[in-house]
This record gives sequence, structure tokens and C-alpha cells, in this order.
Amino acid sequence: MIVKFTQKLEVMAAKTKVIYWLASKYYKDIVQKEIALANITSNDNVLFVGGGICPLTAILLHQETGAKITVIDNDSHCIPKAQATVNCLGLADFIRVIHQDGGNADFSLTEYSIIHFAMQVTPMWHVFSQIERRVVSGTKLLVRRPKKGVCKLYSHLFFHSCKNCRSATHKKTCNVGSTLLYVKEAEVTA
Repeated sequence: MIVKFTQKLEVMAAKTKVIYWLASKYYKDIVQKEIALANITSNDNVLFVGGGICPLTAILLHQETGAKITVIDNDSHCIPKAQATVNCLGLADFIRVIHQDGGNADFSLTEYSIIHFAMQVTPMWHVFSQIERRVVSGTKLLVRRPKKGVCKLYSHLFFHSCKNCRSATHKKTCNVGSTLLYVKEAEVTA
């Protein structure tokens, strides 16, 4: 239900400057807190999982930091619209959009220093675990968590408590309750 609503909102944002502006204002504070949480800079190469039709978070991440961004989404219908939005903003040299299922990613993840998961990614546990096992140690993974009142509208989230995770709490006026930062640790071999 929430995914369909978000898609409709993204379609309107991609077509209407006023709705795009309003939506970007909604996400700006969230993105700024995530940038500070993960210390994202222009030196980072970010993979954004679940960009949708209008990848606002990816756009704001680039605009705020200068980082290079790759947006993936498993819905092939989103890709041309998302790429058109990126092109319209003159960001095609900095943000690339590709059709890819995060849960079955068949490309290298070693080049990414930051992996950011949209809250609408489904099934979150599967996608996160598939990506987390393939990234190198030190990779930062950002996972958005919905507020308690709306969590049933999203895919089951597994980060009820995350040892050694830092987090950023967001405003009460949005569906995003917090963003967790998980850093991939080096694997211990016996």
C-alpha cells in the first residue's frame, strides 16, 4: 500500500516542479542527517537501493556532498522515468540509474563505500543480507526505519536492535523514524 502511494507521489514529483520542491524539502533534513551519520563526502561512491521513479534521496545526496551515486531499482518501469529526472536536472554525469534487483545483484559491489536502502525495499531482510555479505569490510550501510505507527505498511524490518550501530532520529512529521548505520566488519577466519 505505502509503495503504491510513494510511487504515485514520485510520478507527480517527476512531472510537477512544485511537488518536486515539496518532496525534496521533506527529504532534505533526513538526507542531511544521514550524510552526517555516515560522514558522506565527495570521495564516496554510493549505491542507492530502491530509487523509484523520482530518486530524490540519491539526487539530494549528490547535491549535498558531490558523491557519485548509482541508483538501482527492481521495477523496470521506474528506470526510464528516474533517468529522465536525473537528466532533466543535469546530473547524468554524477548519478546513474540501472535496472537491478538488490536481492539478486549480479554486479560487483566492491567499488561502493556507502550502500543506502530506501524504506520501501521489499523484502528488506533478503535484500540487505544479500548485499551485506558481498561488500568489503568498512562499507557503510544505511537503513531507514519507519516510525512505529506506520511500520506495518513496510516490509518486515530486522533491525529492531543493532549492536554497534549508530543512528539518526528524524522529525516527528515524517514516516522515517530513524536511519541506522551498519559498518561491515572484517570477517574472522578460524
